[in-house]
Amino acid sequence: MNYKSLKVFVLFLLILFSSSAYGEIVAKPGTFDHFQIDTPDKLIAGEESIIILYAVDIFGNTLNMPSDSSKSYKIIASGSTKIFPEQFKSNEITQSGLKIKIFSEKAEDIILHLYEEGKAFPVLEKKIKIIPNVISALDIKAPETVSVGNEIITKIFGKDKFGNTVCKDFDANLLNLFFKGEVTPQRKEIQFIPERCGVNVKIYSEKIGKFYIEANLLNKNIYGKSNLVEIVNGEVYGFIVESPSEVVVDESFDITITAIDKFKNIVKDLSSQKEKVIIEAKGKGYIFPSELSTHAFSNGVAKVSLRYDRPEEIKIYVKAFKEDNINGETDTIRVVPPKIKKFQVITPETIITGQKFKAKVIAYNHLDKVMVNYNQYGKNVLLMSTGSGTLTPNRIPPSAFVNGVAIVELIYDRAEKFDIIAIPEEEEMPSIESKVKEEKKEKPKEKKISKPAKAKKSEISKKKTKKQAKISNHKDKKAEELSQASILELQNISLVETKTNATLTLFIPNIGKRGGYQPVTKKEGSTMSIILEVYPAQNKLEKPVQFESDFIKEVTVTEDGNKVVLNIVLKKPLKYRTFKKPDEIVIEFRRS
Repeated sequence: MNYKSLKVFVLFLLILFSSSAYGEIVAKPGTFDHFQIDTPDKLIAGEESIIILYAVDIFGNTLNMPSDSSKSYKIIASGSTKIFPEQFKSNEITQSGLKIKIFSEKAEDIILHLYEEGKAFPVLEKKIKIIPNVISALDIKAPETVSVGNEIITKIFGKDKFGNTVCKDFDANLLNLFFKGEVTPQRKEIQFIPERCGVNVKIYSEKIGKFYIEANLLNKNIYGKSNLVEIVNGEVYGFIVESPSEVVVDESFDITITAIDKFKNIVKDLSSQKEKVIIEAKGKGYIFPSELSTHAFSNGVAKVSLRYDRPEEIKIYVKAFKEDNINGETDTIRVVPPKIKKFQVITPETIITGQKFKAKVIAYNHLDKVMVNYNQYGKNVLLMSTGSGTLTPNRIPPSAFVNGVAIVELIYDRAEKFDIIAIPEEEEMPSIESKVKEEKKEKPKEKKISKPAKAKKSEISKKKTKKQAKISNHKDKKAEELSQASILELQNISLVETKTNATLTLFIPNIGKRGGYQPVTKKEGSTMSIILEVYPAQNKLEKPVQFESDFIKEVTVTEDGNKVVLNIVLKKPLKYRTFKKPDEIVIEFRRS
């Protein structure tokens, strides 16, 4: 055996001897120093995860807590996270750690706090991130209301089934957008916002209405629907004014006023934008009423009853109060004089000969509407029977008509079947003055009589004297009649009302030629009265004046010398105007 081999053999014996003498060395953990928590790489919202709590020495070696340790601990998580167990004893922590279940449906950053029972400060804090689950729906958020013409900014996000915003699986390039409802807006711009994991969509509409925004991701069963979006009208820009092409003087007719914005949508909230609108007529007459509160508009549309007092062609112009640039007008309207078309006579089926019975006569104009102002424009109405008897009276004055209806008491003197026919009186009887003129025209005929000169001269002289006496008698008779007629007569008072105005008419024949009047306004507290003096006149009303009116409280009529004095007491202060016609004085009232 050489030296080298001997050396190897001796080394082998030394190793063998050493191993059999001492055995394997075991290193144990040191004493407890602190706790540590190990978590998975990802904690996913809506899925239960396991975290492990370890007790370690100063070098991080895990160890078993002493079995006789009586310390209690609790673990608390921020946010909505749930933990089990929340409390435990220190001796439950082994070298393999204590398994703790953690669950949260919300993707968020949370902090775990480990407290020793009875201590105010945690012995351990651990920050943990919980990430969203997989995308399952689209969340679309839009404003509930927006004014027409303004941009509608809609935000779209991908969401998991727990409502967490998902960034990873939301591809904006696969977004498909569509609309359902009353309007279809125009899509202007789509912009992806990476830092918010969402999409901003700008849309636009010139029409008002309600709609939903819906979207999906192409090739995926991912869908979303927005809240209900309402596009409301903008500021009032003008008016559309519709009217009939032909109306009757002083008779009510309806127009429709529609408020619109600059996109021609109906302005439904006009009353919140403007106080009132002004109504004007492009003509020489007077339109009534001349203004309208915007509270009369319902969803941007108002139906107004108007009257015009002159026959001519007009246009009705509507504008916002103090804003002439916000306006609208009608097409040309023909205002025609009222024309009677027919009368309807309503009577009892049976009457008694020689006794009074009541008949109702209704006047209709050429538009087949009740001629409510027949007392102003109508003629005397002649009543005729189809029988052989006599109808008394057989004539009705226009003043007997109230709102186009006259109720009269008649007598018939024959026991038979008959009908009553009403027609307007066509012509009035010639005046005394016209008769005198006709007699003067006969003078040239007297010159044609052929007689001896002396006889002719004498006869002509006598005839002249007779003619002059006849003319003088006519003149005296006329003067007497004119003297008797110089005092006017208040024969009837009628009232016509609508919701917004009223017309009080005093029937006084020839007031336009020979009479006058003077109105005076009187106020006592909240009570307004109109004192109207008519002269020269006397009261021929058979009964006190009584009306059921929303405007007028009472009307009393008295005489003062050659004057008739009317005291008209109003229920509330009103605007009014007074004007005279050939046989009438008219007072028009309208609400202030």
